[in-house]
Amino acid sequence: MAYRLTYTATLSWVGPGMGPIGSPQNYGAGSTGNAQALTLGNTAGGQSITGTGTSGALASADITTLTNAMAADISAQMNLTANLGKAQGWTSGQP
Repeated sequence: MAYRLTYTATLSWVGPGMGPIGSPQNYGAGSTGNAQALTLGNTAGGQSITGTGTSGALASADITTLTNAMAADISAQMNLTANLGKAQGWTSGQP
């Protein structure tokens, strides 16, 4: 059996004097409040794997493989010059 993991990650910067982002009750799950944010998602199709358990079932090691692939994908996206530059620019008032 095949499994696919899809995901979204948001990096937020809360500058001096902006206060806390707030709780999900105040802004909704995943909200960044007034913070500047960069949202990244899975590469096309997400991360896919064929289960290695009995009859193709998902096994514990498969979850580790999927989440490691997710971390590597998000890390690569965040380290792209355009994304990294955008996040670095927030500290000097850039949008």
